[in-house]
Amino acid sequence: MPQRPKAEVRAAIQEAAAEVFADSGFERAALSDIVERAGTSIGNLYKYFDNKEALFAEFMPRGFTAELTNRVRAQVEALRAEPDVFMLGADHPYRRASEALLTFTIAHRQRVVFLLLRAQGTTHERFASEFVRVLVELAIEHAHATYPAFVARTADKRALTRIYRAFVGNLGTILVEERSEQAVRAAVASQTAYHLSGLRALFGGVSLPREISGGRSR
Repeated sequence: MPQRPKAEVRAAIQEAAAEVFADSGFERAALSDIVERAGTSIGNLYKYFDNKEALFAEFMPRGFTAELTNRVRAQVEALRAEPDVFMLGADHPYRRASEALLTFTIAHRQRVVFLLLRAQGTTHERFASEFVRVLVELAIEHAHATYPAFVARTADKRALTRIYRAFVGNLGTILVEERSEQAVRAAVASQTAYHLSGLRALFGGVSLPREISGGRSR
């Protein structure tokens, strides 16, 4: 049986590791599972990588989390003070930034899934909660620019935190469940339309009704 080229074996191990990390997280990822998916052996794996930590370092390169967060910032900031996202033309900066973000997310599907859903036990385990915090801040900044009368009370911030926690979790689930790029795009479009409609209703109403907020938070 002819031997596979070294570059091909290494690439197969890297691809298999990405799948296993995205499926199982770092702590539960087993080297035996990785080599089985890669169609190679533990001995071959150790020719290219010293241990699981070295594999993970290749899977999650330094700077990736910052790039993902910066792309999200660029998307929201491109919206500026536009009150109706659905009326924006295809050439609007928000549309272009959204497409760039979605293309990036699909290209790095396993890394994004790991960060949003599977990062427990690693230095990235707080990424999802920090990501939610950033999204809440960006949403409030957009609300202030778009609806000058809007005042973000404590109850509003808690509501937005819950909203974005669900949004982030749903995005991770979409990337897990929808395998084709077309299916991912359709699911993300549906979730985004629902999400933006809700935010518009929330911000356009100036603040949460007293019966929702409990009438105490300021």
